[in-house]
Amino acid sequence: MKSSLRAFGIGLFLAGASMALFDNLSSDSSQKDNTAYEKQLDDYEKQIAELKKQLNEQKPDSDTSNKTDEQTTRTTEKKSAATEEQNKSDVVEETIYIYENVSIYTIGQQAEDLGIVTNGRELELYLSKPEFARSIQKGAFDLRSDMTIEEIAQVLTGQPTE
Repeated sequence: MKSSLRAFGIGLFLAGASMALFDNLSSDSSQKDNTAYEKQLDDYEKQIAELKKQLNEQKPDSDTSNKTDEQTTRTTEKKSAATEEQNKSDVVEETIYIYENVSIYTIGQQAEDLGIVTNGRELELYLSKPEFARSIQKGAFDLRSDMTIEEIAQVLTGQPTE
């Protein structure tokens, strides 16, 4: 009995000593990691300072670059205006027919097939909201591809559009 109790005590002592030794060793490695991270941080701060210095040196050149930027902005505005006009001509206007007991999936698929929406699943998920799912009207609805999902849902449920 004494020998087993003595062996148990020695085991506990060795376990405690090994845990204390492990804690001391691991804290040394974390201190090494901290110093490595601090060195890395200092290097990054030096790089940032150098980049700021280079940026300040290039500021006198910014007057000429501003003129170039203005010219680029003007050409971009012209291109975007032309693209908007082209998009207006690409607007698809179709009629969706909704019959009694038609599923929301079918409505989304039909809108995608007609080119009104690019993703019928998105319309399906939006229409599955309780405020829309219970009030979808049956009938024929004229929809355009430039309408938002919210506007399409309002038309299909007979809600007033804002």
